[in-house]
Amino acid sequence: MTEQKCAYCKEGVSQVEINCENCGYPLSGTDKEKSIFIGKQISNKAKIGNAKESQAKAQKILYIIGAFQLFNAVFIYAQTKSVTNSVFYAVLAILFGVFAYVSPKKPLLFLSLALSLLLIYYIFLYTIDPQFLFKGILWKIIFIAFLVYGIWSANEERVLKKKHKFLDKY
Repeated sequence: MTEQKCAYCKEGVSQVEINCENCGYPLSGTDKEKSIFIGKQISNKAKIGNAKESQAKAQKILYIIGAFQLFNAVFIYAQTKSVTNSVFYAVLAILFGVFAYVSPKKPLLFLSLALSLLLIYYIFLYTIDPQFLFKGILWKIIFIAFLVYGIWSANEERVLKKKHKFLDKY
């Protein structure tokens, strides 16, 4: 006797199941119910794809922030010969680069850590001189917005995959 497979996820199902245990596909449902299910799954896959795109953009932003910090390290050293300040900016550059590199593995964690570091850095600059906060304010807002959106989309992806375990492969 051949094993019956779900028409949607291709997992084995018993002949008495009403819905696939793996994906929830209505095995004995009407064509309309099956179409609605497939439509919802296409929408979920699109949401996951969009979430991955926004996370990739946030990753690029982290690389850009890291490059700016590396530029700051070189610029400050060239201007002031201050090794301490240059090392500070070089460490920031490395941290942002590492967060960018590892963010695809655990986007919610590493984008959150990067956002926290960025906000701490901005607060640090503000304590040194409040004018630093307003210099390049548009870039600061853009960086924060991309990271927040990346975190939000990573959470949305996590919730979808938790709710629909078979979507983990996407």
